[in-house]
Amino acid sequence: MAEEKLSNDEAVEVGVEPTEDVETLEQSFTEEKEKAEKYLANWQRNQADFSNYKKRVEQEREELVKFANSSLILNLLPIIDDMERAFVSLPKQLAKFSWVDGIRLSYSKLRATLEAQGLSEIKAKGEQFDPHLHEAVARQEGEEGMVVEEIQKGYKLKDKVIRPSMVIVGEGKKTEQAEKEE
Repeated sequence: MAEEKLSNDEAVEVGVEPTEDVETLEQSFTEEKEKAEKYLANWQRNQADFSNYKKRVEQEREELVKFANSSLILNLLPIIDDMERAFVSLPKQLAKFSWVDGIRLSYSKLRATLEAQGLSEIKAKGEQFDPHLHEAVARQEGEEGMVVEEIQKGYKLKDKVIRPSMVIVGEGKKTEQAEKEE
C-alpha cells in the first residue's frame, strides 16, 4: 500500500505538473504551428516564383529561337536593297544578258529563303502612317497622314518589326496663302 500511496503521491504531483506542462505545450504547439504555417506560405511563394521563373525562361528561350537569325537577316537587308536598286537602274541593253537573269534568280532565291524564315515586307506607299511600322523622314504635299513615298523598304521578322519603312508623309494640300508666305 505504501507503493500505492507513493504512486498516488506521484500521480498527484504529476497531476499538478501536467497542467503547467499542457499550457507550455499548447503555447509551444501554437508557436510551432505558426512557424509551420509561415514555412508553408514561404514554400508556396517560392514554388510560385519558381514556376513563374520556369515560364519566363521558356518564353525567353522560344523568343531566342524565334529571332535567332534576326541579326543575320538585318545584315542581309542592305544587300537586298542594293540588288533592287541595281535592277531598277539596269540599262535596257544589259537586261537581255543571261548573267543578269542569273543574278535575278540568285536574288529571288535569297528573298525566298528569307521569307521562309519569316521575313515579310512592310507595305507603306498609300497606307496610313503608322509610327510602329514607318519612320517619317519628310513631309510633302499629299493626303494628310498618308504615306506619299517610300524611301527605304521596311521589314518584319514574323510579327516583330526589325526595320521600319523610311517614308515621306503627306501634309495636306497647300493653300495659295501658305505658298505666298513661303
